[in-house]
Amino acid sequence: RVALFMCFEVNDAKHVMVVQSLGGSLACYTDAGPKPQWFGKVTTYKKREQFSFSARADQGSKVDESIKVRFNDGGHANVSGVVNWEMPLACNKILALHVAFGSQHAVEQQLVRPTFERVIYLSGPTMSSTESYAARRNEFLQFVEDQAKNGIYRTVVREAKVKDPITGHEKTAQVVDIVRDAKAAPERLSPSPFAEFGIVLLPLTLNEIKYDATVEGQIAQAQRAVAQVQIAQANAREAEQRAITAEKNGQAIAMKAKWEEEEKKARAVTTAEAARQVAELDLKTAELQ
Repeated sequence: RVALFMCFEVNDAKHVMVVQSLGGSLACYTDAGPKPQWFGKVTTYKKREQFSFSARADQGSKVDESIKVRFNDGGHANVSGVVNWEMPLACNKILALHVAFGSQHAVEQQLVRPTFERVIYLSGPTMSSTESYAARRNEFLQFVEDQAKNGIYRTVVREAKVKDPITGHEKTAQVVDIVRDAKAAPERLSPSPFAEFGIVLLPLTLNEIKYDATVEGQIAQAQRAVAQVQIAQANAREAEQRAITAEKNGQAIAMKAKWEEEEKKARAVTTAEAARQVAELDLKTAELQ
């Protein structure tokens, strides 16, 4: 029974299987069903797995696994998110992954997580913390996802004036710009390890960017300022509308008074004409008499 058990292994439809024979040769299987083992070592990999780097206890680990990022204004934050990734189905890619890492857990901890740590770390200096919160939040997600899939950007560093998240004053900071080619596409410093091993990344989801206390305070202050501007604009529009309404009402009143005056004049003219006609008739009557 033991011999029979070690001769075959059933591969699940959701897994790929790598079998290392007693002689050391490797074979891979991507379809479901019984596969020859011949006393070799069997390692399975899920065809699709979810990688979580989250501060939430209900996502991934019970401990905080969020990834720290630093922006060009000195502000810090912890990024939480999830991404689904798929194993390659070509045997040469599967075996290359197996030789390099040896297990599903090792692929996640030695390839997937370090890659996302690197691209998140390199995406931070391309913007300020307040920009990442509002105006360029989607761009931050795009930078992280694009670098993970296609490779690290080539960048240049320049000095620029940025707002300090602690003091609120402008200061000189090192700002990172992405180098682009003639077609405005970003140039790559190195290829993506996911592309190298044939791993497919599905769309990335960022659940939360938790900023440090000083940045949160600055963001709250900026939100209040924006709200005050919006209120002032609304009040200005309301005042403008009231002025237009008052002007229209004044024009209506003036027009009404004008027509009332014209009506009085018309009545006076009519009365005078009637009196003249009566007088003429009286005169003719007197002449006849």
